Amino acid sequence: MCSYTFTPLFAGLTLTVLLSGCSPDLVPLGKADLTGPPSFCKKDPQSNKLIVTVKNQGRGSAAASTTTVEFNPGGSFPLPTAAIAAGGTLDLTPLEIPAACYNPDCEFKITVDSAKQINESDEDNNSAEGSCLG
Repeated sequence: MCSYTFTPLFAGLTLTVLLSGCSPDLVPLGKADLTGPPSFCKKDPQSNKLIVTVKNQGRGSAAASTTTVEFNPGGSFPLPTAAIAAGGTLDLTPLEIPAACYNPDCEFKITVDSAKQINESDEDNNSAEGSCLG
């Protein structure tokens, strides 16, 4: 919930107004591709690890949370996600892609706020699926 504090013309009086619609809204952010939908296979060129980016497209700040990447096959990996200001983005710690995931391509699902710690303006856009070519 956002708030706005102001002092009206009356001396000694401060008023805080709570504004609606100021909730955070976390989403996985893929890299832009001009020929199709965003790709979520972003790899660090040095380590070849998966880079997961979280965006807060809401109007309120988001507290720290957990993002989970589930490789199929290969397992599920929780990633700590620091607080993100409204409109901000955050690259999480690069994640090793399990070798077992490549069969021949590696499919995965990214879920932000996977533990449902944050009251968001849209809880239905927290997941995205991606794949990396083997």
